[in-house]
Amino acid sequence: MGRKILLFHNVILFYVGIVICTRTSKKIYFDVDGNSPCFRRFNATHQIGCTSEENGNVGVVHYVKDDSDFDWVVNNGPHHPYVVLLGSLEFNLKNVTLLKNSGRVNGIMVIHVVENETLTPFPEEGFSPDSSCPNDGYGLYNDDSEFGHCKTVAWNHNGTNLMYQDFNIPIFVLTNQTEVDFLINDCYEKFNKPTENGTARDYPLCAAELKDRMSGAKDSPTCMRRTNVATNLNPDTYCDPLGDKNVAATIKEVNSSEPYPNNSVIIAAARLDSFSLFENIYPSADNHVTGIVGLLAAAEALGKMKPAIKSKTGSKDILFAFFNGEAFDYIGSSRMIYEMEKGDFPAKKRGNPNELTLHKITLDHLSHFIEVNQLGYRDKDSLWIHSDPHSRQSGNISAEIDKMISTIKRISSDVGVKMDSVGSKQPLPPASVQRFLMKKTIPSIVITDHEGHYTNKYYNSRFDIAREINATTPSSNESDAYDIISEQARMLTKVSTSLAGFLFELSTGDPPPDVLEADVNQVNHMLHCFLVTRKCELFRQILPASDMKALGSLYLGDTVNVTEESNCKKSDDKDFVYQYVWMQGPKVANSTTRKGICKKTTANTSLAKSPAFDITDYDWNSGKYSTWTESSWNTISVRIFLVPSPRMQTTILSCGVILLLLSLLLVYGCNKKADILFSKNSVY
Repeated sequence: MGRKILLFHNVILFYVGIVICTRTSKKIYFDVDGNSPCFRRFNATHQIGCTSEENGNVGVVHYVKDDSDFDWVVNNGPHHPYVVLLGSLEFNLKNVTLLKNSGRVNGIMVIHVVENETLTPFPEEGFSPDSSCPNDGYGLYNDDSEFGHCKTVAWNHNGTNLMYQDFNIPIFVLTNQTEVDFLINDCYEKFNKPTENGTARDYPLCAAELKDRMSGAKDSPTCMRRTNVATNLNPDTYCDPLGDKNVAATIKEVNSSEPYPNNSVIIAAARLDSFSLFENIYPSADNHVTGIVGLLAAAEALGKMKPAIKSKTGSKDILFAFFNGEAFDYIGSSRMIYEMEKGDFPAKKRGNPNELTLHKITLDHLSHFIEVNQLGYRDKDSLWIHSDPHSRQSGNISAEIDKMISTIKRISSDVGVKMDSVGSKQPLPPASVQRFLMKKTIPSIVITDHEGHYTNKYYNSRFDIAREINATTPSSNESDAYDIISEQARMLTKVSTSLAGFLFELSTGDPPPDVLEADVNQVNHMLHCFLVTRKCELFRQILPASDMKALGSLYLGDTVNVTEESNCKKSDDKDFVYQYVWMQGPKVANSTTRKGICKKTTANTSLAKSPAFDITDYDWNSGKYSTWTESSWNTISVRIFLVPSPRMQTTILSCGVILLLLSLLLVYGCNKKADILFSKNSVY
């Protein structure tokens, strides 16, 4: 009984200790939850990005607003190392490099509260962490003496290459205004700000701990090798290949038993991804959302014309393709080409040789390529049509490109959209079609909002938001967001109508019917859902919220007359031509319930992962495929606390050592006199 009481006593003490420690921790630390870290990534030869030490980086907080603050941190401040709090205008390559190279900075926090323009003013001159020549090493002109390395056009004038630096300190962006106010007012101003005569404040000082330890190191080959040799004794993953899913859907449902002539498939493409320096802070309003919405709205309009396209003898199929991973050296488009060459697109067979699937599409099936890129701005009040000068060296291809350009100019003019074409000797801007043209010369055009360098001065950055392209409505109320059509929605609807009409005529050879028109409400809803909130009615209808396959199914799929989700499925175990997707559907009038919808569709997802990671003994230095990986990590945290003076810390340590020694002496004494202190009749 005595031992049970002792055990119970110790258990209580253990849990009471945990509770006391937790409460004490909350009194000591202020957790900054509204944060997003800069991650570490790798390619075949380098590592880029950020990382902290294993236990986090600690430094005294200093709010840098002008040159005197920089001088304080880099040269004069006596309480280094510092964790620097930077405004949006001060966060640039020059300043970050200065801080990192000083050896006196342990981390950086960047203010990014877009709802408060005082806290986060946008750089008027622009800001892009990407390079001035995006995806340069993996495009069509990589080794081209005339066009390579953006010799003709430097597409991204505001590119700083900030994304591709190896900082080796943690950098976080802060997104919560309350927490930013606390850092400025209750941390820096209250404890750390130098006095008016420029002298340092006395202890205690307010400090920050930034923790985002990255497991990987050096480069992708090294990191993947370490990951692949993991054992039960060392099960850690050090990095993972960058990638996600491509989405593709065809107008026709040509199955594997039917003829599918060469040069009979038109690809209409857009990219699905972008990046910024910070994880999950890439709104990408112009790049890439306008292209996605523009192409989806065209697909929605053409979905209503499926009978006319399918019934026209000799009409070409239209493959809507959305590529993922394009910001990292064309991962998605490279993967689709790789699968086409292997005969695995749109999907591998499941093992039964008699099963029906969608007909395989190879490069030989492709006849034309139309890509929509950034569409949110208007260079000289016009959209611009780009083509490849190398392709024009073939007379037949050049003539077909000219025909495509004249057709879409005519159709767009009819709906009130101005489109111009750039000179035939100017190379293509960064675009997925470049990877296809490296394999096959086909008539191709890229439609975007710039003639030369980008009109988007915030390309691949956290500043590329809805308000910059006039895609917001006067109210944040969801019902108002649907009722009030934004300026960008009206413009994109016309572009989508032009694109749909062009694809219809390119497929059938017939002029587009007058009824072929994109839905402005759908465009407005998509912009709101992609850029403002995913908790929107359109996404609630289709679920899951960000599933592009579901949108493709909604716009290109056929409705199946069933009312229960359990009945929304294929009837033949060998028939894999269609995918069946159950959607929540619209609300029933005067009710909170929804009327479900079953769609059968050709929409499919496929792996958007660089082939480099699937090819045995791949030559990492070949430059053939993207080699980007991202480091794994454990804990991501930012917390604020007060640090005492070194004298106080020494005193506390000394007291602790003294108490430890006294405790040891006490235990030793008790042990020596145990027979006297503890009798045999003790309950213990």
